[in-house]
Amino acid sequence: MAEVNGSGCYGLAKLDLGLAIPDDFAPATLLAWSDRLTGLGACQAVVGLILKLDTMSRVGMSGRDRALLLQLLEGPVHWVFEARPRLTPDAVRATIQKGWGLTLEQRLACLVYRNLRQALRDLDDVPAGPDEDVSDTRLWLLEQQLLMLDHQIGYAIRARLSPPPGTWLELHGRYQYVLAWFDGSAAAAPGVDIGTELDLLPAYKRLLLLGIAAGSVGDELNTEAFSARLRAWAAETGLEASGATGARSGVWVVDPSLDGPPYAADGSVDSVPRYAILVPPPGFVTLVQASGTVGKGTSA
Repeated sequence: MAEVNGSGCYGLAKLDLGLAIPDDFAPATLLAWSDRLTGLGACQAVVGLILKLDTMSRVGMSGRDRALLLQLLEGPVHWVFEARPRLTPDAVRATIQKGWGLTLEQRLACLVYRNLRQALRDLDDVPAGPDEDVSDTRLWLLEQQLLMLDHQIGYAIRARLSPPPGTWLELHGRYQYVLAWFDGSAAAAPGVDIGTELDLLPAYKRLLLLGIAAGSVGDELNTEAFSARLRAWAAETGLEASGATGARSGVWVVDPSLDGPPYAADGSVDSVPRYAILVPPPGFVTLVQASGTVGKGTSA
């Protein structure tokens, strides 16, 4: 099996370009295989998906073909995430201390992401034909990448762990990718809604707030009520270019080169234009400042 550990979670596998696509990855065959997964227990199913996605990550194919296969596996992957038993933080830590490095859930998310990333890279590397439009496929791949990063961050926070190294860098990179994709339009700036069904900006802001809150809030993080409040706060949160901040309090710095959540601003950061400034609503600021751990968040 290819290396899937903490340090290699988001690296691409070496593709075997000399062989034809195995019959196991014919769409009809893969669909029939995935249908049988739901008849297995969640523990068997997660191992089966890990092995299948590991192999897929090393098979050379077009970006569109890989995206199609990943769409066929979307339902089983999310079913497994929901069906797997929720381990206590102590049980998760004990598993990792045995030398496994990552839990099965983390490994699965890594391998899904690895295939999504390869598919998106292949779409970018091969220009679409005059009669081809891969925009919907690209948006789906981005949406699924965001969902996997959401899973990694949320899972780590619930288990009181750090997500696999590179998780926050990938999250910042996905947002930067979308801004670059829409370069030349009004959307190519921090905090501007890009006007697609992806809804990436609210989701990105929600994860940034979650990373900040992880260092400040206890078991409340795992409640539906807090999740609802977080979504509302994300909708009210501003994301601005750093030159607009001055020396305001109650704002956080989003550094796309930092493998971690935003950190509390200390004075002016006007001189660092590549940063963005996160401006949460007063309710969120009050919550995290009351804990005395502002800016510590969860890191990789």
